[in-house]
Amino acid sequence: MNHPLVFVIAPAASLPEGEASWDDLLTAQRQGPGGAFALRLFSAAGTAADQLKQLPWEGALEPPSSGQQRRLICDAVVPQFDPRSNAIGVFSRNGEAGSYRCLDRFPLLDANNETCWFYPTHDGSFLSWERALAITLEPGMVAADTQPQAPTSYKRSELKLLWSLLADDVSLTCVGLTYGGQRIEWSQTHSRPEPMATWSLFTVDTQADVALTVEASQTVFLNQ
Repeated sequence: MNHPLVFVIAPAASLPEGEASWDDLLTAQRQGPGGAFALRLFSAAGTAADQLKQLPWEGALEPPSSGQQRRLICDAVVPQFDPRSNAIGVFSRNGEAGSYRCLDRFPLLDANNETCWFYPTHDGSFLSWERALAITLEPGMVAADTQPQAPTSYKRSELKLLWSLLADDVSLTCVGLTYGGQRIEWSQTHSRPEPMATWSLFTVDTQADVALTVEASQTVFLNQ
C-alpha cells in the first residue's frame, strides 16, 4: 500500500509549487538534510566504564562471557532535520498522471510540536552507541506498517515535529515527524559513516531529580 501523501524537507526555495514530477521531489529532497546519526541502545549487562574502549566501532555486541544478555532495545537512524533552516512540502499523488500536486509548503518551525522520550523510560543501566553519517534521502511517506491508521486527506494540524532530550543534551533535538499520529519515514539512497563512534554508559532512575545520568563515554575508531 502506498500512502497518498508525500513529504519533502528542504530549504523553502527548493520546494516545488503546483504540479511536480517524482524527479522534482527527489531533486528538492537532496537539498535537504544530508547528515544523520545512527543510534543503538543496549541493556548494559554489568558493563564497567573502563570496558567502553574495548567495544567495537560498528556497534555490534556479543553477549558477555558471564552469560548476561546485552539486549538491543533501539536501533535507529535519525536525520538532522534542522527545522531552523528547512521547510516542508506536502504533496498528493495523482495516480493516473504520475505527478504530484503541492498541498502545502511552510517552515518546519511552524509545525505543531510534540515531545517524546527517545531513551528508556524504565530504571536500569544502559549502553548507547552513536555514529555520525552522511546521507541522501528520498521523499518521506507514512511508514508502511502504520499506513492503514493514517488519515488520507491532508490537514496541517496532523503534521507534528517530535522533540526529545537525548542523553545529556542541554536542549531538545528534533528526532522525527509524524502525520496523523503515525511516523513518517525517509528512505536512504546513500549512507556513508564517519570513521569513529561513541559508546556511553548511562543510568536511568525515574525517582531521582535528574532521571538520566551519563556515567562514562568513550570514542572508538575504525580499525583501532
